[in-house]
Amino acid sequence: MKAIIATALLIGLTMGTPLKAQSVASDHVALPETYRSEVHFSTYKRGGITEELFASQQAIEAAKAGSPFPEGTVVTMEDFREGSLYRVLVMEKRAEWQGQSLSGNWRFGVYWPDGKPNLAEDLQRCESCHASAADRDHVFRKEDMLDD
Repeated sequence: MKAIIATALLIGLTMGTPLKAQSVASDHVALPETYRSEVHFSTYKRGGITEELFASQQAIEAAKAGSPFPEGTVVTMEDFREGSLYRVLVMEKRAEWQGQSLSGNWRFGVYWPDGKPNLAEDLQRCESCHASAADRDHVFRKEDMLDD
């Protein structure tokens, strides 16, 4: 009987871990209320998807200087599908996250258009994809920040 209970607890903990890890990451990476007042630095279209990207002036200046993004940098992306806002993705850089992410010290959050966290999103997918952009401090479209 104890073995059955222990097994049930182990399965429950194992199955609950991915969702908990995602909710923790989303809780740490907040959706900035005023991200649209930041610098709009890129519109990227691929198929039926349009991505609108925003970052602070400090992030733009760091990119232009060829420097790493400063502590606390937030990059926000609106993801439009067929002309409607589908979701908002946020990545944030903090020194305390070094070694906790496949993409340096960046963590990610995904939000629905109403601003509520999308806890079903696989944030490790974000990390592993952005890990391939290490030469750009893990930020895709960094080169778009160089345009005036």
